[in-house]
Amino acid sequence: MAYQTDVQATRSALQSVDTTLSANISATQDFIPVASTTNFSTSVVAEIESTNEVVSFTDISQNLVTNSVDLNSSFPNQFRATVQSNAGTSPFGTSDATLIKGNGVDTGTKVLFKFGFNSPSPGDIQTFTIFAKDSSGGTGGTFQLEIGNSAQRANVRFNITNGARTGFAQSSEVSFVDGDSVDFGNGYFRFRLTVRYESGFNKPNTNVGVQLNGSDANDPGVFLFGAQVEETNSASTYLQTSGSALLGLTGVTRGVNGTTAASASSGDSIQQLPYALSSVDMPVRLKGVSISSDGTGAGRLTLCDNNGNTLCDIDIPDGKIYTLFLPDEGIVFPNGVFVSNTINVTGYTVFTAKYSGPNLT
Repeated sequence: MAYQTDVQATRSALQSVDTTLSANISATQDFIPVASTTNFSTSVVAEIESTNEVVSFTDISQNLVTNSVDLNSSFPNQFRATVQSNAGTSPFGTSDATLIKGNGVDTGTKVLFKFGFNSPSPGDIQTFTIFAKDSSGGTGGTFQLEIGNSAQRANVRFNITNGARTGFAQSSEVSFVDGDSVDFGNGYFRFRLTVRYESGFNKPNTNVGVQLNGSDANDPGVFLFGAQVEETNSASTYLQTSGSALLGLTGVTRGVNGTTAASASSGDSIQQLPYALSSVDMPVRLKGVSISSDGTGAGRLTLCDNNGNTLCDIDIPDGKIYTLFLPDEGIVFPNGVFVSNTINVTGYTVFTAKYSGPNLT
């Protein structure tokens, strides 16, 4: 088996990324609300310090909607509409979808359902997403998302039954950036509108809303779930809120790297350690490690792949600089070498070589 022997050394001082949980979490939920996501990366696992649980995550999300499920309270401005909470099954199988329909009295062509935010600044980007499904017996008319205030707004229109985009409109103060839908099955689509505020926007606040065009007073309406607003030009993974806006790690896998999923409390520290090498699209060989202890006790360095699977776990004596060279072909890391855990370590050097053996499966 042939492999290259040229070795690369990568030195890292351990400057971890730290934040705290912004709400209590259970042992089973697949999102973790945090106070800040600055410098967090989806390429690296994170550890909840109070429970020593290691987690991986696929996305970093923001949701400015204070209650993404109880839309009857989150969208207080309702026109020609009847709104029923917990009226249907959500795209995730829970029984808390909201039904919006004609009020049975007004025969206007629009049913409007919206809520407001503080005024943005010129150049700001906002993305609004919501899950929607035509209710049983619905007319299958046009479903519209809009952002703005009065005439200073942009919107995008869709066919509610197949998710196809049918048109958009914009003003000189609020520009349409993009809009699309993602099929979530069982009749549900996640609809998106992204806008940019221009220099002429001068309203004291901005509204985000949905509109049913072509519906009459007795239209059976649309099921809605999971409203999300974020200050980005794309939609991140849905982040559920209940009472306050959230930042969070989403698409979370709990208890990786041999740890156990556990509940934790708001204010508990969550830490992400820097990785030794960036994720690469080819395997590398770990040939050696040099570790500097901080002198406060026995140390430990745990190296893993990009999925959090431990491939090398090293204990070192207190107050020592420990160097380990691996014989023969070393240890193969499929997509780069990552650090998942350190104890009493101030820095490390990782020695790697390119892998040129058989393909990994």
